[in-house]
Amino acid sequence: MLLPNDRMSRTASDAFWSCVATPEPPELGQGPRTQVKALALIQEDLSLFFANQRIESGRAVRLRATALLYNDHHDEAHDLVQDLSDTDGALIHGILHRREPDYWNAKYWFRRFVAHPAHLAMGRRLASLARTPAEVESVKALTLPGAFDPFAFVDAVESVAKAPHGGAMTQWLRRVQHAEFEELVNHLLS
Repeated sequence: MLLPNDRMSRTASDAFWSCVATPEPPELGQGPRTQVKALALIQEDLSLFFANQRIESGRAVRLRATALLYNDHHDEAHDLVQDLSDTDGALIHGILHRREPDYWNAKYWFRRFVAHPAHLAMGRRLASLARTPAEVESVKALTLPGAFDPFAFVDAVESVAKAPHGGAMTQWLRRVQHAEFEELVNHLLS
C-alpha cells in the first residue's frame, strides 16, 4: 500500500491516506485500475475523516476531489472542481485533464497559477525520488528552473503515452504523479 512520505505529519495526512491509498499509484491516463476503492466507500471514509479532523467545507471539497481522482473516479472529481476558481481547484483540474488525457486542457488549467505550493515542494523533493540515470535526467527536465514544471510533466506524460505501456519511464512518471498527489494533500491539510 502506498503511504505518505516520512516528511509528512503522522496525523491528518496518514488518516487521509488510509481512506485513499491503493496498492499501485494511479495510471498516467484514466485507468481504471482494478484495485481502486469503490466510490461509496471513499465517500463514507472521507466524511468520517472530515468530521474527525474538523476539515472546513472548502478544503473538504478539494480533498474529496483529490481522493476521487486518485482512485480513478474522474467524473465525480470533475463535478467537484469544475466551478472552483482558486489555484488549488486549478491544480486538481489540471491533473484531472492530464489523466484524461486532454493535454491541452491540462495546460490551460496549469496556466491559471504561477507556482502552486505543491509544485514548489515537488521541486525540492523530486531529486530524492530518482533512482536511475534516466530518472535523474528527467528530474532536471521537470524542475527547471527549480520548481516542479507542470507543463514539462504534461509533455513527459504525453511522450510516454505514445510509447509501449509499462516501461521504466512510465513507472517513474507514475511515482512522480503520486508524489504530486502527496504534496497537494500536504498543502490542503496545512
